[in-house]
Amino acid sequence: MGLGLVNLVEQGQQSPLLQRVAAIRRQLAAQLGYLLPAVKVKDNVALRSREYVVQMRGMEIARHELMQGHELAISSGTADSGIHGKPARDPAFGLPALWVRQDQADVARSAGYTVVDPVSIIGTHLTEVVRRHAHELFTRQDAKNYCDRVGQENPRLIEDLVPKLLSLATIQRVLQNLLRERVPIRDAVGILEAMGEAAQTTKNPVLLTEYVRQSIRRAITQPLVNAQGELPAYLLESSLDRAVESSVEHGEWNSVASLSPETITDILTRLKRRVDKAESAAIVTSSGTRYFLRQLAEASLPNLTVLSHNEVPPDVKVRSRGVIE
Repeated sequence: MGLGLVNLVEQGQQSPLLQRVAAIRRQLAAQLGYLLPAVKVKDNVALRSREYVVQMRGMEIARHELMQGHELAISSGTADSGIHGKPARDPAFGLPALWVRQDQADVARSAGYTVVDPVSIIGTHLTEVVRRHAHELFTRQDAKNYCDRVGQENPRLIEDLVPKLLSLATIQRVLQNLLRERVPIRDAVGILEAMGEAAQTTKNPVLLTEYVRQSIRRAITQPLVNAQGELPAYLLESSLDRAVESSVEHGEWNSVASLSPETITDILTRLKRRVDKAESAAIVTSSGTRYFLRQLAEASLPNLTVLSHNEVPPDVKVRSRGVIE
């Protein structure tokens, strides 16, 4: 962080930012089942005074600059447009926002804006960055620790699974695939049991991932179900579904989709016509298409959840929001 933000960490572990980081690690551990590695905070004179950069393994993955003496007022979509401030974007989700003076924060709240201070801005941004990159942070040692914890109470499960049926590298890859789509890996016993069952027929991490997802489908769909017990989702037209599925080739150790650049561009264009980039939305497809459609949409539609029909529990009704044609 730049020198103008050092005051946020001056009190060491009692400083507001480091306390927020500790809370983020606890929150992610409870939600995802994965403990984020320690976060190191350093000052850097090469940065602007109120600028901060998030680095992972020495490489920059996020950057933002805060405005001195201001707080960020994020529009809810129904906020009063009469509030004056410098136009900005929320760094975590890209939502339209305004920098408003601190003495105007209460006025902005009354007008319907969500107003956040510097610590909350950095904390929310860091949380979203970690969720997006958790699969890259999950190491081989993390996979071993994951299995070791299960082995303490279920030793036979681990004895039968590693390395008799699956290597630790394959288990790591499956867990990374789940984290990449923000699927919680809290249910370690259920996930490893599902891997063991599927490993009888395949060692392909992609196919193993899809099998595991279907076994923990309630954990995946529950956050998407509304108060009426329905799952609002877009549906993929059968011809488009078949176009993706027919391009997939499954090998012993991996699966790839051989789509031309023109086809990929066409599919993404059709998705973007119906789904907004900042919108949290779901699409339901066939199981053979799901993984690859998600890969295609990951960069341009990061908040899009792609489900297969087999991942929707029988007691959950899918309410169509439209068809991707």
